[in-house]
Order: sequence, then C-alpha cells, then structure tokens
Amino acid sequence: MVLLKWKSCIAAITFTAISLAVSKSALAVSLYSVTDLGALTGDANSYASDINDSGEVAINSLYSSNSFFYSNGSLKTISPLPGDNQLGVADINNLGQVVGNSVNSNKYTGNNPFLYSNGLTQPLPIQDAIPYAINDRTQVVGGASTGTFLYSDGVTTTIGTPGTVAYGLNNLGQAVGILNSGRAFLYENGQTTNLGTLPGDTYSQANDVNDLGQVVGSSGLTGVNDSRAFVYSSSTGLQDLGRLRPTDLFSTGLGINNLGQVVGFSGTNNNFFAADGNGLRAFLYSDQTLYDLNNLIAPSSKGGFTLTAASAINNNGQIVGRGAVNGELHAFLLTPISSVSVAEPTSGFPILLFGAGVILFAAFKPKPHSKSAAIQQRS
Repeated sequence: MVLLKWKSCIAAITFTAISLAVSKSALAVSLYSVTDLGALTGDANSYASDINDSGEVAINSLYSSNSFFYSNGSLKTISPLPGDNQLGVADINNLGQVVGNSVNSNKYTGNNPFLYSNGLTQPLPIQDAIPYAINDRTQVVGGASTGTFLYSDGVTTTIGTPGTVAYGLNNLGQAVGILNSGRAFLYENGQTTNLGTLPGDTYSQANDVNDLGQVVGSSGLTGVNDSRAFVYSSSTGLQDLGRLRPTDLFSTGLGINNLGQVVGFSGTNNNFFAADGNGLRAFLYSDQTLYDLNNLIAPSSKGGFTLTAASAINNNGQIVGRGAVNGELHAFLLTPISSVSVAEPTSGFPILLFGAGVILFAAFKPKPHSKSAAIQQRS
C-alpha cells in the first residue's frame, strides 16, 4: 500500500501578512497571485503536497500514476523505481530532495520508499514503508508495518509501535503524527509525548511541525470529518483555531512555517478532493485570525479558481494546495504580491493510519483516500 503525507488529507511570512495596528475592523494582509500548476501537468486532477523555501513544489496526480517536481516555472516528471508503475510524492526539503513511495499495481510486492534528487529516483533502505516527511538534514520519517520510523545517516530506527505514523518532521529532528490510539504525538530526543485532544474530543492528529516546535493538526469528536484545526506549543498546549464559517463541519491544519502561520482547509464536504469546489475552502491562519484564502487572491489573478485546501506554506509566505477549476482539481501555487487593508473576518470562530491495501497519496494528513498510486496524505 502506498500512503503519503497529506501534508491533502496539512508560519508567519517574510512579507507583512497581517498587522493588528491597522484598526479594529481592518487588518493588513497580503494579496496573492495564483499559478495554476495543474495546467502544467496535463492531468485533469492534481494537487500540490509541499513547497520549500526556494518555491520548488512536489505535485501528485490524483487518478494517474504521475508525480512532478516544479521549479522556476518548469515541470519535471518523477519516475517510479525500476519495476514499479505508480508513485506518490509527499515532501520536499530545501535541498530540493523529494521523498515518496512507489509500487507495482499489477504485481504488488510492497511499498518502496524513494528519494528523488537532481533528477534521479533512488530507493531508500527502508523495508515496506511509506515516507511522509524529509528535513534539511535528509532525515526521513513515515509509517511502516512495524510502526513509525526515523531514517537518519543511513540508519532506520523504529520510534513508534505498529499503527503509529509520523507525518511531519522539522530540522531539529522533532517528529509529529498520530498514535495507534488515535491521538496526536510529538517525538523528540527519544521521547514520545501524547498531545491529547481539544476539550470534549476523542481523536487528534498532528500533521506538521516548524523549527520552533509548534505543531498543527486537527482534533475531533470522532475523526477528521468533525474536527477543528489546532496549533500546539509546549507553553500553550492545544489551541483551537476554529472553522471558517459557523456552518462548517470540520477544519484541519496541514502546514505551518517558522513564523507561525498555518494553512489548511475548512468546510462541509467530506469528499476532500472534490473537483467542483463546493463545501471546501482553503484557509490561512495568522496573528490569531482565520482567513479564507479565496478572499485574498488578487482580482486579476483568480483565473476561475476556487481554492479548496492549502497543504503547505514556506518561510517566504508562498502557499501550495489544490483548487477547483472548470470541474477539474488543480494544484496551485500562491505568491504574495502586495499588502492591503481588508475587513477583519467575522464569520470564523475565535480562535490515518498505516493500513493494508493501495491508497493514493492524497494531499492531506488525516488523509482522505483516493484510488491509484501510492501515498496516503494528510487531509
């Protein structure tokens, strides 16, 4: 089976994203230009799983066997390992290295983790496992039949029991994910901490962690479908980020940068990869305010997009994810272009496990499952 980080099942930036000094009713936020990465792939359904600080992006097709590496306006196809015919990519570091998983759908022989670098796809010495995250030290974490693994300096170490999966990893070697008990965890220095849940919930999942040790994920009564996005730090514990609209049934945080900005999605549609855009909205959380990213797109740049989920944000404020365009699901890249005053949002509230079978690497960590390829993603 192939699982990828839904890094679709998910940082304050270098430009001024939000300034609380504007007024009580208006905040200074950046507008964004949109690059339709899906149009470059030639596939009708695609999503971006991660972005590094150079603006390089890892992209998957939703229903085909293709994965891509985007850099400086050009797209390269990532090939499966020899003997395989399907793959999914999960994460990319600042060295331009991408981790993912490939399989042979005609004769399934297990998950085959790989590292893509400088145009080459090479196997990782990890047996039947799915990598979800890679840091700038080329450490890799993910899930395997034996439990969560950490790959570092050529050595693979089991750091969690079977059923436990790591979805995020920072440059300090801190890893986050979900325990087999259905609780978010933080791993550091050989110790695993159960992060618990928001009040009244029984489920939680951690999807990403920045270099300050801040963690994002979701907490729900039963699972992702009734969850609320959270941010965790050792000093504050779990903080509820709420949902974009009072009618929304769930929200989840998928990515966080070193400035503490969070991206993810909120909505009512349990088909997290819906191509019609109905019932799903990508969000940005910054300075204690939750924004619908669709409201932050420069009017000249919309191009018919409905942004349905944001999976990652880099330290320059660029955001990637997926959105609906003319009945298709396309990977997108948002780039900040200006800072303007906008009305403060009033509609928002204050503020998967490793299994058997072949699952497509969907874009989200609590990961919705789709057919094909090889990686389950964070929702």
